[in-house]
Amino acid sequence: MIHHFVLFLATTLMTFTACQSPTEHRQTGQSDTTRSVDTAAYRTTEYFQTSPYYQSRGDQYDTAYFRASYPTSDDTLFNALIMQSMAVKNRADLEQMGESFLADYDSYVEEAQQPELTHAWFQDIRGRVLLYTPTLLVISKTLIEYTGGAHGNFAELYDNYDLQTGKPLTLSDIVPAERQQEFIALAEARFRQVEGLPADAPLTDRYFFDEGIFALPDNFAFDKEALAFQYNPYEIKAYAEGVTQFHIPYDQLKDLLTDKAQKFIQDIKVTHP
Repeated sequence: MIHHFVLFLATTLMTFTACQSPTEHRQTGQSDTTRSVDTAAYRTTEYFQTSPYYQSRGDQYDTAYFRASYPTSDDTLFNALIMQSMAVKNRADLEQMGESFLADYDSYVEEAQQPELTHAWFQDIRGRVLLYTPTLLVISKTLIEYTGGAHGNFAELYDNYDLQTGKPLTLSDIVPAERQQEFIALAEARFRQVEGLPADAPLTDRYFFDEGIFALPDNFAFDKEALAFQYNPYEIKAYAEGVTQFHIPYDQLKDLLTDKAQKFIQDIKVTHP
């Protein structure tokens, strides 16, 4: 028997649904498109699984776990895009992801020379809706993970889906090629403002920008009043610095966006006044 470990016979699987916060999601809107969206009509589903190896610490027990939570709806396209954002095809893939993660932990415990000194791992993946209009679905996927070492890992990734095509949006979809340099210049000015940097301050000392040249992250999201950009840990700063985020208000973008992006913003203002 592995010292200080208790072998439990089964893992735990819990699935439940819960209503979204009415202050965050009870918005109903309809634009001039044929698609009507009730953003209160989705709920959260959670999948939770633990390792059979529990470690005793005094009068408490700890073990590795995998958890995934995500919104679900009666809308087929909504559900498909949520799964795509979670990087899986369906719930079965999520379960397999959890089983694989916990199998690695079980092997780690079984092979450890001093299993009583091992630390419980965890992986927590959370999908949530940031914005939902008749033409746009914005999803945040947060990954929090610990697999030993001095600290865990964290990342938040955004996906913006065009509901007319079902495809994810890139910056080239919302900023015309001929306006991208102007857009980047505006973004850098906002970045420097948030970071408290003078316009001529170098970006080589504290940041990881290649050759000290500012670059936008691919990670962006439509918000109610602005475009949000986020760099995750290690992207442009040390882990201890955490995430770096800045926003560009829509009223500052004016003619820098494509007609499609302008339509998204128009629908945002109607759906989320």
